[in-house]
Amino acid sequence: MPPARIRPLAIGALYALLAVFFCWPLFEQPHALGSNDWDQHLFYYGIVLKNVVEYGQLPFWNPWYCGGNVMWQNPQVALLSPVYAMALVMPLQLAMKINIVLHYWIGFAGMHVLLTRIVGLTFLPAVIYVATLVTAAGAPAIHLRVGHSVFLPGFYLPLQLYFFFKAFKTGEWKFVLLSAATMALMVFNGGTHILPMSVAALGSFAVVATIARRNWRPLAFFALFGVAAIAYSASKLLPVTQFVTGEQYWDTRLEIEKPDLVTPAILQQTYLVPTQRVGERLPMQRHGWHEYGNYIGFGSAAAIVVGLLWVGSRRSPRDHWFGISLALTTIILFLLSLGEFSAYAPGMLSQHLPLFSNFRIPSRYTIGFLQFAALTLAWAFHAIITRHGFPAWARIVVALACIGASGQLLLVNQWHFKGVFNQTPFDTTFRWMGGPREIATDQLTNAYIAGSPMLRALVEHRTFFHCYESLQLFRAADPDRPLISTQGTVRVSDVDFSPNRVAFSVFGGPKPSKVLLNYNWGPGWTSTAGPIELIGAPGKLATVAIAPGQTGRYEFSFSPPGLMVGSVIGLIAIVISAVVWRWRFNSI
Repeated sequence: MPPARIRPLAIGALYALLAVFFCWPLFEQPHALGSNDWDQHLFYYGIVLKNVVEYGQLPFWNPWYCGGNVMWQNPQVALLSPVYAMALVMPLQLAMKINIVLHYWIGFAGMHVLLTRIVGLTFLPAVIYVATLVTAAGAPAIHLRVGHSVFLPGFYLPLQLYFFFKAFKTGEWKFVLLSAATMALMVFNGGTHILPMSVAALGSFAVVATIARRNWRPLAFFALFGVAAIAYSASKLLPVTQFVTGEQYWDTRLEIEKPDLVTPAILQQTYLVPTQRVGERLPMQRHGWHEYGNYIGFGSAAAIVVGLLWVGSRRSPRDHWFGISLALTTIILFLLSLGEFSAYAPGMLSQHLPLFSNFRIPSRYTIGFLQFAALTLAWAFHAIITRHGFPAWARIVVALACIGASGQLLLVNQWHFKGVFNQTPFDTTFRWMGGPREIATDQLTNAYIAGSPMLRALVEHRTFFHCYESLQLFRAADPDRPLISTQGTVRVSDVDFSPNRVAFSVFGGPKPSKVLLNYNWGPGWTSTAGPIELIGAPGKLATVAIAPGQTGRYEFSFSPPGLMVGSVIGLIAIVISAVVWRWRFNSI
């Protein structure tokens, strides 16, 4: 095999080994399960598999907990993930652990192409160090420690930036469209928590680059990126938007009055304390340490500061605008991560924007900050060696420092994965078309106990009534009432349950009556028996009127509002993208 092909394969294998090594503690008990948030997020993947595999239905409605809730419209539910293919041949929890390794590999590989092909950094030890600084930092690991699988799409950020910056180098539309496609992939993979930091990062960079270059193209790139990203993900985003802005949406998260502020003590703990394990919260700390922690160590923090100062004080040999744009974007994201330290703080001002008003924890911007801080450091290092040269003795010193720093980051942040999956395993297999046509309700079990109670209930075909969910429909379902019940003289029989449809036979009595569907109602439910009427407030139940003597076989069925329109928008966007794929900005 030619050396030109061997090198990429060897580097890819190296990053695969780093990803496996870093995530190895997850496999100490390969089939063990997690608790609390891990129970909830494995449950999210389980409900998709349940609907698709055991009932042959699309993942529209979630009948498995909360008395009925949306699934497609829940922004945290991943509709596309490697987990689903792997879970067909192995337990769900093992598939998730391999999925974590895969995402770490994507993060490493994305950083490599971003550093080598965009920044121009070719000294391999330095490339590996900067890639490790971002990928094996504390924030992704500490979020995964507590079960936040929705942060896995954050590992797509390097590829997203690679395509976005590649568009600057070539002027080709296709790279902007590929960058937008990574954003859509984040949406479909349940990564809506990553969207604000991605938009803030790219938007800030585009504004700064427009000013630095005195050229409108960066904003044009960003505008095209935004339009394409929304269009590609419209079949998910539009239903989600209608859900979270609808009258039946219930956000169960508690409002906290004190400001969300990162003090100097919290800041030091965030980046410089390895384990983030402290007995009590520090003053002004609103959330647990998993929302702040992003350990990089003193050496890396000092290197980032030096890199920022160098870019700001020296003119690099070429494309100085790029280094300045990286540095200023880093500073903007850092200020965002500090939270509500002033009435005019970026974190406060961003709350007035549509997408950012729901981004409730500004300390999460530390992920985006570190991404751009590492790129600024890499840019500064590349500019220094371009200007001053890189003698052999310096290569040896830098290589040893980079290898030592990379190893230290891997070993220290790997701690977060130890003992994460410690719950007794059980069979999480989903059997093809094996779902029952009637289900029981578990109204007694507490979601916060050990043993992964929600996932266990799911695989045992029980709905979990007291759920662990922040984004719900207003409650109206009664756990003591059957799924289909009646008011009046009508009789129902042969109730046939499936997730998106509930069929039943009706035998009308002498008087007008009603048939009730015992789910929390959400827009999207219809019935072949007639128009749906709603009872209750604020939570509602769907009912349908049955005329005297009316007899037949009917059903209630659910489809997410906005899905068809969003799908059409997505298809049109794909067709337009194919037409403009080879267009260039300098040709218009």
